[in-house]
Amino acid sequence: MLEIVVGGLVDPPAVKVRYTFCAEDNAGETGLGFELTPEGSLAATAVFQRLQNPAPPFTRTQDLATCSAPLCYLFKFVDYSELRVEEGTWRFKAPTVDPVQLTLGLVLAFKLDKELEGGWAVEIYSDTWHMFTDLLAMTKALRGTLRIYTSTFDSRVVVADRAVMAVPGVTFESLSLKKEWVGGRLCRVEVPMPIIEVAEDVRELLQTIFEAGGFITLKYAVENFGQETVAKAQKLGYVKLDPMTMTLKLTELGMSVLT
Repeated sequence: MLEIVVGGLVDPPAVKVRYTFCAEDNAGETGLGFELTPEGSLAATAVFQRLQNPAPPFTRTQDLATCSAPLCYLFKFVDYSELRVEEGTWRFKAPTVDPVQLTLGLVLAFKLDKELEGGWAVEIYSDTWHMFTDLLAMTKALRGTLRIYTSTFDSRVVVADRAVMAVPGVTFESLSLKKEWVGGRLCRVEVPMPIIEVAEDVRELLQTIFEAGGFITLKYAVENFGQETVAKAQKLGYVKLDPMTMTLKLTELGMSVLT
């Protein structure tokens, strides 16, 4: 299902699994690191080509930040730690600069439709949605909801299953008479620091974990690479600690660093 909300926020979808760009106090944090479905890869590739930034087909979300196209630099300001697919409200860190959230929202919707039977929602912000109505039309038959918040109204809003005008319309004449117009509210958005080159000590740790089959004990990692290196790898989302077995496991993001 596709929803487009113009002008401001409205009540969130009543679903069990919700992903939002809003920095809400009651929301857990999730990264956006995951493998793309064929539909997601197609959508991401189409966005880049339409914006005259051709790139090879993407296989992981992290590829969006590492390709050679100039547009890829905008995708470096995204948290690509592992995606959490479980019940609750999850907020992701990504800028509202187009086409970042539009692209990530599309690929996430296709991912969730494959992983879950329904009951999910993805909320993003985009002012260029009307340029990609053919891609958005692909989400109408999904078992969850892709909701786009926007400040742009366009007649192509008919692509949506549901459209909401969250604020009263404004014209030059009405503004001249009332001298004031009150818009809709929008939430606070957080953006992580851009992805940078991986330090050599962290890279060596990741390579060791990879060669060991994808995991090593925390004790071995600290003894051979130091607590600081292990902490850096965890903070960057390259490794994940399993508290039950006290082992460090290589994440998809960590794997992408080695490829």
